[in-house]
Amino acid sequence: MKIGLFSDSHYSSQTVTCGVRYNSRSLEKIRLAYDRFRAEGCGLAVCLGDLIDREEDHGREIENLTRVAAVIRGSGVPTVCVMGNHDAFAFSPDEFYGVLGGCRPRTLRAGAAALVFLDACWSESGRRYAPGDGDWTDTWFPGEAGLERELAGISGEAILFVHQNVDPEISEDHRVANAAAIRRIAERSGIVRTVYQGHYHPGHRSVCGGIRYVTLPAMCEREDAVFVVET
Repeated sequence: MKIGLFSDSHYSSQTVTCGVRYNSRSLEKIRLAYDRFRAEGCGLAVCLGDLIDREEDHGREIENLTRVAAVIRGSGVPTVCVMGNHDAFAFSPDEFYGVLGGCRPRTLRAGAAALVFLDACWSESGRRYAPGDGDWTDTWFPGEAGLERELAGISGEAILFVHQNVDPEISEDHRVANAAAIRRIAERSGIVRTVYQGHYHPGHRSVCGGIRYVTLPAMCEREDAVFVVET
């Protein structure tokens, strides 16, 4: 199966933020991404988080997410959206996926591989990110035991997807606090071949413990941040 990937569109009404993020252009980039996904016969699309960016007014955030949802629904390509920190700082999970009309992560089969989605939008204290929060450096994955059990029950290969970074080569402020534990679980399983991540806008690729770590560059900062992979 072919899978279309993108991350960190940060769509908002702002023309530019942080000097390099062209937020308002991302809606058209998402449209073009789905044009490519259809043209290449993708059976699934995955957004690796930060689909939208914060606005001063929550009503505007809902309008922005509704526009993105219309593009996704109209594409005809089944889609999974992993929540990123910016998504979680604006929406609860129920509201986010309610506006999108689906796209909630769940373990899927894609050819010979199982696709497993991790949610690291939690603080190390065990509190889930909530609207109004803003500390993106405090990130934690609370499901270590559940991930280990899930991987033990999978036959064949597995691919992991997460917004925040597990790759040890990514700067610590972008990494999940228990990233080392996640890597150990993945390595012990013997079936994880690739981890796809977003969050770190320049993008990065590395290999650690026999597992490929692919960090997608940010769509809001680049014209070529759309990828098609095959399982």
